[in-house]
Amino acid sequence: MQPSLVLAALTTIVLVTPAIEYVGVIPRIAPPPSARRWLLDILCSLAGYGGWLAVTGSVPVATLMTPVLMIITVVASNIKHRVLGEPLLFSDLVVARSFLQHPKFYLFSIPATARIALVMLVAVPPVLLWIYASAALFPHLLGVGMLLGACLALWLCPAQSWASVPDMQRDLSRLGLPGSMLLYWRQWRASPDQPPPPPLQGKAAYDQIIIIQCESFADPATLGLPAGVQAPSMPGLVRARKLALQQGSLYVSGFGAYTMRSEYGVLFGQDEKTLGFRHYDPFLTARRECAHALPQRLKALGYESTFVHPHDLRFYDRETLMPVMGFTHIVSPGPHTPTPGMPYFGDIALGRTLTGMMQTTSTPSLFYTVTMENHGPWPANMGKDAPLQHYLRHVVNSDQMLLNLIDDLSDQKRRTLLVFFGDHRPSIPNIIAPGPVRDVPYVVISFPLAATTRSPAPVGCTPAQLNGLITTLATQAAGQDALTTLGPVRS
Repeated sequence: MQPSLVLAALTTIVLVTPAIEYVGVIPRIAPPPSARRWLLDILCSLAGYGGWLAVTGSVPVATLMTPVLMIITVVASNIKHRVLGEPLLFSDLVVARSFLQHPKFYLFSIPATARIALVMLVAVPPVLLWIYASAALFPHLLGVGMLLGACLALWLCPAQSWASVPDMQRDLSRLGLPGSMLLYWRQWRASPDQPPPPPLQGKAAYDQIIIIQCESFADPATLGLPAGVQAPSMPGLVRARKLALQQGSLYVSGFGAYTMRSEYGVLFGQDEKTLGFRHYDPFLTARRECAHALPQRLKALGYESTFVHPHDLRFYDRETLMPVMGFTHIVSPGPHTPTPGMPYFGDIALGRTLTGMMQTTSTPSLFYTVTMENHGPWPANMGKDAPLQHYLRHVVNSDQMLLNLIDDLSDQKRRTLLVFFGDHRPSIPNIIAPGPVRDVPYVVISFPLAATTRSPAPVGCTPAQLNGLITTLATQAAGQDALTTLGPVRS
């Protein structure tokens, strides 16, 4: 091997690729990088170089594609950070399947230039492999040795002490992007399952429990809308808050995405401290802890559970997970023909569907519903305010669904618990950006309504605490004693 190629390879592995990660990834930190971060970047660079060399047997191709691979990783992380307020995580690798199934959910957040570059970067490696692949055995074996050696060194890095608790904002600066992804993955694999909870005792306190997880639902008045944009009125939310047993802010961790985090917290009652490294995507390990799932636990009280979602149930593997969680029935209302004005199954129509389903039940029933109307992508090429106006128009429909359900449930005599909450705030690029404030509204209403209504003081809670309140109310008559199970919390 020529000395110049050896020098180029060393420079790529030790300097160029780590420098791309350090200089390019956001949020940035003041120089210099820690020795630990530089070491992890070098080892990841060595693994990438070895992989390219093992496949192609070409030193020039490996020298070129190793930093290119780092550029792709950094750009992807930066786009995600801009839209969702988080860097790339190890759990995001499972998104690849969803990307292929529903690319429109992801492409809208990627700038046009980045899309073109992505297509080119996907097309270039096969061409390089075809043109420059070497038939000589030694370069391939050398690449395998470099790859295995780098992987062994990375495995020997003490993940438990270098990343003892999940704190991506801190560890991105301490460990770098690829290093933190790798060590977090190792800590995720080592996370233990929680022991099963004690079985619930007693009988069903309600004929029906209706839980509605409303996509991107937030009070527009709290979103910091641009100057000149009037927040629409939300009569459904206003009335729900007045009638509620309990209402307030739900402190969710995600912004603009990660529906499954809020969903898991409400269904499983496990907070992020308990979940540890699993909290980034708790559905990945949900199958192993289904004894905690609300439908499974409520079975002991006689409840029959139904999951309702008007979209592709392959997302988060819901089509197979929900039955294991204890849902006896899985319902996907539709079909729906998308239009520019209503790209997804509408919330008002979904509310009518729920009302119809409730009227046919004869046993205590849980209905858990995930809505879809407020989901992106937002309309493009219709003016800079079009995405925001699109969202506001649809979130008003969600509010109308809530108002309609209150009216429908007020007319019946069966005991019903209605729980309504947003899964996260919307992320609308250049209009509503991620920030530290991420809470969304929640309301818990018991029917039949009391003779006199009151407006309870807001009580902040986490999705896991909301699960605790639902479980308590499901096993006893609604009243003040049940409300003492939650105290205010801070986000």
